Amino acid sequence: MQSQDEARPAGPGEAVADNKAVRAAGDILAGLLFAGLGLAALLIGRGYPVGSSLDMGPGYLPRVVAGALVLTGLVVMLRGMRLRAFGWPAFPLRAMGWIAAAILLFAGLVERTGLFVACLASILVAALGDPQARWREVPVVAVTFAGFCALLFGYVLRLPVRVWPL
Repeated sequence: MQSQDEARPAGPGEAVADNKAVRAAGDILAGLLFAGLGLAALLIGRGYPVGSSLDMGPGYLPRVVAGALVLTGLVVMLRGMRLRAFGWPAFPLRAMGWIAAAILLFAGLVERTGLFVACLASILVAALGDPQARWREVPVVAVTFAGFCALLFGYVLRLPVRVWPL
């Protein structure tokens, strides 16, 4: 028999607190990502001459954008820290693994089998990462998307990639 606490559904305040905790963690991670990318851009472009605002050098705009990215990252991080409720979101490891496998499969197949087959196979493998995938619809979407990619990249844009396995 269940106790009253186990049978009781979560109240609205508990769901909101959990949502705030996940949002706070997401803000902190996003802020770290923005700030890290901005700092990396500043580090990479440190050798470019900056010039002045009237006579801009090749490093002027990248430094301004990278500085704005660092500032945005710090603001987003501080907003997440202000909530004072930290709860890390669940990482979808299954989805991440299958999508990584689909990308590697595409990279391995595209030169050997052509764009259509590589797209088709990678879409089917990526769908394995979704536990709620509707397997009656996945093949239809895969064939449609692979056909669209073959037409667009192979025939409209005429990229130098083999489209068909023949």
